[in-house]
Amino acid sequence: MRDFASLLGGQYQTIFGAGSSCSGTGNLSSDGCSSGSSGSTPQRRRSESLGPFRRRLRSEFSLLDYFFHQPKHGRHTRYPNRTFMLMAAGFMFITCGALVHILDPYLLIFKWKLIFQEGSEIFNLWRTPPVDLYIKIYLFNVTNAEDFLAGRAEKMQIEEVGPYVYRELMSHDNITFNENGTLSTRPHHPLIFQKGLSGNLREDDVFMMPNIALLSIANVASKQPYFYRWPINLLIRQTRVQPLERQTAREFMYGYPTTLTTLGNTFLPSWISFDKVGLIDRMYDFDDDFETIYTGETSASMSGLYDTYLGSPNLAQWNGSHCSNIRNASDGTKFKSFVEPDDQLLFFRKSMCRAQILIQNGTDHEIDGLKATKFVFEENALDNGEFDPRNKCYCREGKCLPRGLIDVTSCYYGFPIALSYPHFLDADPKVLMHVNGSRPDPKAHRSHFMINPVSGLPLQLSVKFQINMVLEDLSSMAHCEKFSNLVVPTLWFEITMPGLPKSLLTRFIFYLKILPFGDQVVKHSLLAFGGILLLVAITKVSLTLSSAYSSAYRISNELRESLW
Repeated sequence: MRDFASLLGGQYQTIFGAGSSCSGTGNLSSDGCSSGSSGSTPQRRRSESLGPFRRRLRSEFSLLDYFFHQPKHGRHTRYPNRTFMLMAAGFMFITCGALVHILDPYLLIFKWKLIFQEGSEIFNLWRTPPVDLYIKIYLFNVTNAEDFLAGRAEKMQIEEVGPYVYRELMSHDNITFNENGTLSTRPHHPLIFQKGLSGNLREDDVFMMPNIALLSIANVASKQPYFYRWPINLLIRQTRVQPLERQTAREFMYGYPTTLTTLGNTFLPSWISFDKVGLIDRMYDFDDDFETIYTGETSASMSGLYDTYLGSPNLAQWNGSHCSNIRNASDGTKFKSFVEPDDQLLFFRKSMCRAQILIQNGTDHEIDGLKATKFVFEENALDNGEFDPRNKCYCREGKCLPRGLIDVTSCYYGFPIALSYPHFLDADPKVLMHVNGSRPDPKAHRSHFMINPVSGLPLQLSVKFQINMVLEDLSSMAHCEKFSNLVVPTLWFEITMPGLPKSLLTRFIFYLKILPFGDQVVKHSLLAFGGILLLVAITKVSLTLSSAYSSAYRISNELRESLW
């Protein structure tokens, strides 16, 4: 418009001449000439002749006329034309697309669905997870028991037998919602033996296994004065009980009544409050457990994570928050939602006796059509201070076990139990010298977690630990002398979820894949459609304006011809 005004000014100069400006002392009229009596009559006639042309030019360059219909004769109101409607619609669609991008209604709805409320979908899934959760148990059969007990063999020879597969029917019972954004519950983890998944193995298979009750009582009594040890040694000799004995797989895992445990339950009820000793039975004893869990009311991403366990955010068996803290840990049902690239997670199970830190190990994974981030245990997770001084709080009563062994005696009712990775993976090499037959394999014995980073839903998990007996000097205990200062592997287990069931997978594919895709389609469609409408409106105005320039040149030529 400015260029054309300059051009039009040049045309006027051409028409009126360089010296044709008004003279005299009169005031200037709207056409640029003096209204005084000294004005030139020919100039006034030329000014009057410009009127129609000026009106035509104003009509050609009126923006209102591009977007609004001209008012009818005798009316002052206008109403929008199609170009204005296109432009307005374009702006409206772009604004809606921008609002969808800024407000992200899908994310708002998804966060709302993550909150635990009575009857809500995510709460029901957490309360009774409809997943196939299994525990696979591998026993260590001592194949040279007679030779070792008789002193003919220096080391025990072990042979892995398994897996014995049990389905874990996990649930959270006795739920009470609290006013501080948490709920109180009691966990329940019954196990059902799966014959079809255990191959040819049966619970009544007989193996030569460590006598957990004898070795545990001997380890405790060995530290006591002679007059305390004497009746126990007398009982051991009279009953002829041995530290290695034939047991069925079920007896070893779930225990069976013995004279020693009966006496211990009778005379030492503060220590042994049960009449049989089985490692899996003790590991899955949740009768007195209670915990509080975040509902997500204050932060949706934290729903399903621990607030307290047994009334405290810290485990009583460890000193210092580095070792004892379980707050914000997951029991494996649901992890933290909206995981960031550098986030670390916490995983806690009673059988582990501690919370384990999980670190990310790859984000470009997909499990059954859903995006997954792989998590593994941090390096040197079972360190006792050798690599990380903070881990010295895992040393029980100031005594540190070799690297790769964590003393969990306090969690297993005073029995001398230590956890390690299967087959002593990543443990101090001297631990492997106690027995023959241990074959650590990183591919077979490492744990991993495949977690959807948006929902915190575990898509696949495999948690593997080994239970060992760490024995002290037993030279003063009958029949147990050969087990002095030994680390005896008993079994290792894998808690595993191979994948989501189809019904649950279909539901979460809709929530986590289809709905976000639809959200993006709607957002980009609004922006694209609005942009197209706006472009059409601008194009129409540009074409009309181009036509106006052409018309202006034509009017200028007509003006020149009419004046000359």
